[in-house]
Amino acid sequence: MAARRSLTPNALGRTEEGSGLMTHDDCAYSLRRIRGSLVGAAVLLAWEAALSGSFLVSILVCPVWCLVSLVKNVIWRPGWRVALSRTVVPALTLGLVLSNAALQSRIAHANAERIIKACEQFSAANGRYPSKLDELVPGYLPAVPRAKYCLMDCDFWYLEYKDRHTLMWVAIPFFSRPYYDFEERRWGVIPD
Repeated sequence: MAARRSLTPNALGRTEEGSGLMTHDDCAYSLRRIRGSLVGAAVLLAWEAALSGSFLVSILVCPVWCLVSLVKNVIWRPGWRVALSRTVVPALTLGLVLSNAALQSRIAHANAERIIKACEQFSAANGRYPSKLDELVPGYLPAVPRAKYCLMDCDFWYLEYKDRHTLMWVAIPFFSRPYYDFEERRWGVIPD
């Protein structure tokens, strides 16, 4: 492929070659070359941040995606801007997904602490734990909070089984479910 020339206007309105500034055509060319990476990033962000609130798919996909981008850069030798963009997009996507997952985890723990406190107050007032979380509304909580702010596995599970009471939620689908045991007053994690 022939080298692309960059023509930019100087102070007199004439064009100069090789000034290093990108023209509109160069920007459009670069965006076309990384369109697949941008679409992939949008799909992963939508899946992980909006749907699952986790990082399971991205932690598997992004390292492979980054390696494939590096190999494509070595073989096709695009300009440095395209090569850098192709390599940075998967890393940036993984960083955003991991940041979202950490935020979702902090939100879930904070909301779980609110529910635990309300359940303990309910138990002190009634001599028993609630049989379901809705019993806490409106006396102890204005509403039962969500565990995570996403579309799948976003609610807390409150289980009552043989005088045992447990609060849990899905942190990482198929792999991790943090829980709180009210009778033992301790945290744990149930791997699927």
